[in-house]
Amino acid sequence: MKVAAIDVGTNSFHMVVATVGVDGNIELVDRAKDMVRLGETTFKGGVITPEGFARGLEALRSFKRLVDRHQCDAVVAVATSAVREAQNGGEFVRAMRDGAGIDLRVIRGDEEAHLVYLGARGSLDFGGRRALIVDIGGGSVELIVGDARESYAASSLQLGVLRLLERVTSDPISADERARLAAHCHRTVEAAAPPLRRVGFDFVAMTSGTAAAIGDLIQIGKGGAPGGPSGRRVAFSDVLALEEQLATRPASERARMAGLDPKRVDSIVPGAILVRSILEVFHADEMVLCGTALREGLVADYIARNRPGIQLVEEYPDLRRRSVFGLVRRFGVHLAHAEQVARLALDIFRGTRLLHGLSNADGELLEFAALLHDVGYHIAPSKHHKHGEYLIANYDMKGFSEDDVAVLAQVVRYHRKSTPKESHQNFMRLSPALRRKVKVLAAILRVADGLDRSYGQQVRQAHCDVGERAVTLRLTVAGDPALELWGARRKRDLFEEVFARKLKLEVTEEQAASVE
Repeated sequence: MKVAAIDVGTNSFHMVVATVGVDGNIELVDRAKDMVRLGETTFKGGVITPEGFARGLEALRSFKRLVDRHQCDAVVAVATSAVREAQNGGEFVRAMRDGAGIDLRVIRGDEEAHLVYLGARGSLDFGGRRALIVDIGGGSVELIVGDARESYAASSLQLGVLRLLERVTSDPISADERARLAAHCHRTVEAAAPPLRRVGFDFVAMTSGTAAAIGDLIQIGKGGAPGGPSGRRVAFSDVLALEEQLATRPASERARMAGLDPKRVDSIVPGAILVRSILEVFHADEMVLCGTALREGLVADYIARNRPGIQLVEEYPDLRRRSVFGLVRRFGVHLAHAEQVARLALDIFRGTRLLHGLSNADGELLEFAALLHDVGYHIAPSKHHKHGEYLIANYDMKGFSEDDVAVLAQVVRYHRKSTPKESHQNFMRLSPALRRKVKVLAAILRVADGLDRSYGQQVRQAHCDVGERAVTLRLTVAGDPALELWGARRKRDLFEEVFARKLKLEVTEEQAASVE
């Protein structure tokens, strides 16, 4: 089914369209944004102006056309601080329903914080840690402490960039005005900080157009390209340097800055001061940018409310593992075989640690590659190792770096048939260190795959004895292991090349005789 989620914010209206699979997997297929600036006069005058009504109606009519084009099965739409605080917020909701066919639900600040958390959880790699998730809107700032499983504390502050912009009267901003604005941010955030600190967190993640714009400007200033996946790190020192640069330039000069949206020329200054102040209050030397927020949270919330039990998020709270099992389920991998190969591969990886010297994180990559090694069967059994390489390289592997995805794809590529060669372009694009990692992991995976040649999970354990000239795998078996031994022998070529030792196989069960 397709779900459209609409966030009617104080500064911007956002929409995402997502396909929800039977397993609860969420895949974004379209998104739209319009900087309506609904709260431009709301916080001073207390009402949404006729111009605000008109801009809002135009944006939502455009969104409705996208909803119809995608033939969405459900539409969930919420409005935040500008509408909930406006005296004529109810009239605005009725006008949007009558004029655009969009039913808006006005949500409280705590609801907004929860939805932001759900959205961030979908793309943020917690790595077993807790995050302070910060969402900076036009009218409010949401602060949430949570991990991959749940949120523990939240606060919603009336501290959005449009509220702060109303306090700016000079251009460029004067030193006194800048100091007063920072002091106001400090006081407001500090008042909400104690319960968040008591819960505790390990890093700060920011999700908003303001935070993304600051990250882009810093990246462009360093000669890089704007944008990028969730997980980009931005140093506090760079935020402070950007603020200094923005604060000394009038709007006419800021408008010429590469990568700055013309609609953010005025709000980027208080936005930078706000981001800097939040990092200062929580003593954070960097922030992690998160590309998902309230609208993605609306989709996740819809699934939780309407299709309980289907979310991979609940079954696999770890982002990377969720990505892997999303692929496994989407393409119908034979799970019992994949998990058996993963178990044996890890036995061998740990048993040969002194030879390969790779990290525990590399062991996890091996486990993931083992779980995915047959994913290419979805396309065709013939050349399924190459099909698997393609699927992994082109799938949205959330939580994985580009290098991790490249290694996974190449390890799956070499789990059967030919071994890595200099004529293989994708392999040779990797750095020497990554090429070695691929060869080690693929060598182990090939043997582990052979040890479940019958798909019968006959081998219960593989214990490694490492000698000067040979690595002996002592196999604990349940049943006849003849096919498994044959399969492993056929695929030991890369193993013997990588480790410069013969691979020997022995069955340690009492009733079985040694076979090598």
